[in-house]
Amino acid sequence: MCSHRRLWKFLLCALCLSAAPAWADGHGPAFGYSTTLLGVGDSSIETSFMWRSGVAMFSPVVSYGWRENLQISISSPFNLNQNEHPVGRFTATMPGTPEVEGLLAWRFLHRSTGVASRNEATLYFGGSASTQLLPRADGPALQREPAIYAAAAAGHISRKYYVWAGAGYQHNGRWSSGDQDHQSDSMLSSLVFGWRPPFLDMDYPKPDLRFFWETTGDWIGHASRGPIVGTGPFCDPHSGCTTPPPPTSTGVTVLPNSGGTAVYTGPSFLCTYRSMAFQTGVQYGVWDHRNGVQPPERFRVVVGFSYFFLGGRRK
Repeated sequence: MCSHRRLWKFLLCALCLSAAPAWADGHGPAFGYSTTLLGVGDSSIETSFMWRSGVAMFSPVVSYGWRENLQISISSPFNLNQNEHPVGRFTATMPGTPEVEGLLAWRFLHRSTGVASRNEATLYFGGSASTQLLPRADGPALQREPAIYAAAAAGHISRKYYVWAGAGYQHNGRWSSGDQDHQSDSMLSSLVFGWRPPFLDMDYPKPDLRFFWETTGDWIGHASRGPIVGTGPFCDPHSGCTTPPPPTSTGVTVLPNSGGTAVYTGPSFLCTYRSMAFQTGVQYGVWDHRNGVQPPERFRVVVGFSYFFLGGRRK
């Protein structure tokens, strides 16, 4: 009984007092781009729970401060239930579909602009490979080649305020030199404003709390499917039977129920205590234009818990 009580006390403290340490490195907003990186020799382990369009996702994330202003991260989100859902990135640093992704972040600008304030800019480069195939209502799941990802973020950081802007593009490969399945390419952009209330402006290792308002914009291209055996209707147990659109002269079918554009906005917060981190955020769809017939994405949620190993700070 005592051990259970201690466990519940620990979880309660984690929910109320966790997140990245107060020096703000290694953790940024929940959805959008930021310039924050881990210090040299520091590492972190994060678990994230995500929800979108009726699909729950879970992702472990491991990051390491490799060199000064260089960070390596590996994430692997996977679906907890197998429903059809959008294929664009869920967050700036995490895929929105089941993939394993390696990401290198290089902060090439780190310039002080005054007392405890600075301008920063960071580039991201990565690659990913699918771990689960997403079901589709208009035919079999699309096979996927590995994808590449590139992004950039810039912003201003101070003790009280943060502002970041960024954008990134993910390109998915094709089977058989472009003549077969192709999952949609996607672009994610974001604008983030952050605020640390003065009465919560405390130095490490005391608790620290920051609030963000995050706006993201999605662009997702059309997907295409290569030749499949048979030309009759495809029957899905949930959505019924559909007749696929006619293929092109090469046998490739551009899927009309894929791709689109959308804008989401909403609050998030980051609470910090020592080497632990808790973060949560929600975004609501304010504009959603999807091609054809696709499930709407009215809101999205992310909850994450991190633990930081500050090896570089203790040397």
